[in-house]
Amino acid sequence: MATHNDQEVQMTQSQLGKVWFVVSALLLYYALNSWVVAQGGEEIFGAKLVMKARVPAVMIAIPICSILLALTSLVGRVYSLRAGSKWHERIPVVGFDGIDTGSREGRVYQGAMITVFSLLPAIALVYFWCTFLSATVMLNDGKKDPGASVWDWSQLRTLNDPARICTEFHKELADPCIGNATVLPGLEPTIFGALTLAAIVALAMHWRAVVTGQPHEPSSITTHGK
Repeated sequence: MATHNDQEVQMTQSQLGKVWFVVSALLLYYALNSWVVAQGGEEIFGAKLVMKARVPAVMIAIPICSILLALTSLVGRVYSLRAGSKWHERIPVVGFDGIDTGSREGRVYQGAMITVFSLLPAIALVYFWCTFLSATVMLNDGKKDPGASVWDWSQLRTLNDPARICTEFHKELADPCIGNATVLPGLEPTIFGALTLAAIVALAMHWRAVVTGQPHEPSSITTHGK
């Protein structure tokens, strides 16, 4: 009778670095596109990734960027925990495999990479939240009155279009909520907040691993083969 043995195989540092770069690049690209659209511009390279209206664009960007930031931070942390004793050795090398990260130029390059791929999307996430929370909310009750709060659970009376969040609000118009998207008061902001909190925790763990390093901590990504 045949038997199957599970063999634990660790991903190499090179493989982890490539995964970190791919997820980080996707995060940065989506965050920048959402920010550009929120400023009234066109998406980078004409890619159709985000909604055109400012508030819906940032609203969708919050959960997507939070998830991607958490993923890239977790992968980056695993890389850091396995890497060398210096901070610049604990950041994946992007684009130049033969770079001397210990040189002055190498340290500047490594610092720039983690700032661009990790810190910059986190700053964009703060902007998305500020825009989301400052937007006008209108209940879908026929009154066309602004002022509802996205945190008000009492307004969540139905899951079928209970409220609209507006990019602009002009009460004199037949449809005063311009550039709008459906929002579930209380529920969606809470879910978004939980995702963002998880991303912040993962980001802090990643940066701590880069700064302090814990090379002896048992941490790995494994696959199982026969």
